[in-house]
Amino acid sequence: MDTGPWNECVPVRLPNETAVHMVSNTRQAAELLAKSWPVSHGKAYENAIEVCLAVLERDYPSYIARAAFVAAAKEAQVYLLN
Repeated sequence: MDTGPWNECVPVRLPNETAVHMVSNTRQAAELLAKSWPVSHGKAYENAIEVCLAVLERDYPSYIARAAFVAAAKEAQVYLLN
């Protein structure tokens, strides 16, 4: 199973955490969404989970998972670092 590497890392800080998560591939995004995400609902969140799994199964290119992850972060008001 491919981890779906991304061309550009997405640094995020979850609410109530000081650590920055440097998300650089689809596997990391899927794990963060499943285990630590501040919400477990929402259109963008559900889409990101679905897309990450599809990328890991090699049904979609990894850049689609990155875009879905960023959309889920915006929906959940997760702080995206530049």
